[in-house]
Amino acid sequence: MSSSDLTNNDEDRSAASLDVLRQFTRRREMRPPAEQCELCSVEIPAHHRHLLELSRHTLICVCTPCSILFGDPGSGHGKYRLVPSRTLMLPDFQMTDEQWDDLMIPVNMAYFFHSTSAHRVMAFYPSPAGPMESTLALDGWDALVSSNPILNELEPDVEALLINRVKNRGGESYREHFIVPIDACYELVGLIRLKWKGLSGGEEVWKAIAEFFAGLQKRATVVEGSSADTYPANSRSAWERRG
Repeated sequence: MSSSDLTNNDEDRSAASLDVLRQFTRRREMRPPAEQCELCSVEIPAHHRHLLELSRHTLICVCTPCSILFGDPGSGHGKYRLVPSRTLMLPDFQMTDEQWDDLMIPVNMAYFFHSTSAHRVMAFYPSPAGPMESTLALDGWDALVSSNPILNELEPDVEALLINRVKNRGGESYREHFIVPIDACYELVGLIRLKWKGLSGGEEVWKAIAEFFAGLQKRATVVEGSSADTYPANSRSAWERRG
């Protein structure tokens, strides 16, 4: 074998090695960046817990060990609260069409939570522009609580009553009620902002909304009656138990 053959072979091997490195680099660049705990910077899975920063109502991603540190309501010193993990479906929820109309919410979805900073229950509905506040009369909420005592068990700031009356989920009489972590409401608002197109939203956003509520149904615990005492707010969720 001549020296020129050896040189050519070396060049071929070098070129092949460079191709492998380029492919590896491209694959690394294509991978989405891993999420990190915003308190200790450890890498966390896609499904993870959140803290709510009360002053700004923003979510903070945390790992399981950090979430345990905030498991007690007083551990956040009035600045943070751990977002619960339970999702409850309420098939016995009592609400008339007249009560819904009295809320004057312009869309068929809304969520309600008790704000400790505002010292009242607040109502929001998702929109392409983000969450929109709707004026909620105190007597209207009190009437709902009277008919549904389970609402007394909502964790302030971090748990919400989520109502879905979207007509494409089963016709005019379709009604669906959940108690959900507040981050689920943020997720719903986010997907509507991301996928809404034109005046009517487009097929993609309504499909995403249907999939969102189907996911809630799948992981929710069905609570019949008026109490959720069996399902504490900060008990482990289904995906955490599987892990």
